[in-house]
Amino acid sequence: MISFSYIHNDNKYIEELIKLLNSQWPRSEYSRKASIEKSNDNFPFYLIMKLKNDELTVEETEEVIGCLTISTVLNNDKDSNVSLLLENVLIKSKYRGKGYGKLLMIEGHKIMKKKGYKISYLSTNDKQEFYKTFGYIECDPISTSNFSSCISSNSSGSSSISKEKNEDNIDDSEKVSNLLRIFGGNSKLKKTNTNLVWMKLNLE
Repeated sequence: MISFSYIHNDNKYIEELIKLLNSQWPRSEYSRKASIEKSNDNFPFYLIMKLKNDELTVEETEEVIGCLTISTVLNNDKDSNVSLLLENVLIKSKYRGKGYGKLLMIEGHKIMKKKGYKISYLSTNDKQEFYKTFGYIECDPISTSNFSSCISSNSSGSSSISKEKNEDNIDDSEKVSNLLRIFGGNSKLKKTNTNLVWMKLNLE
């Protein structure tokens, strides 16, 4: 059985979430935890997807098999007060190709609508067709969010957007930028990756 929760309301799964994220986008545990601890009811937040697993211990009957983040858009255009940014969509490798990515996306959209938002943005390198199945269309780039992400593609069946970079492979200026992102820097720089495609969904 599948269930969903916010990581800040289910913090016993923080270490498991860190392992899941680092399996796709390696990063220091300290930086990862600092980012996760920003999660809150009013954005930004990490949504985790759990699966009841009879093979686990009595104390831990559910396994974290997926996650995503939703954050506010900080650009100053006409949509900024009604739009959100969907990021870090990830399904654990052994559960990919089973439809869990679709369920995760549906839950994310349901939360956005419940909170009264009308537009969802995301970006991807190569999973446009997957997102089009939910009604996303290509659009102009937007400014960064509270999680202020760097984008990377996900090898799973359901594409992914990540703020994670391997910090061992970037220069000092990028490390400073990443620290600002982790701790709430509100950069308004647009993404410059030429392979990056921005997409938009009307949630109404």
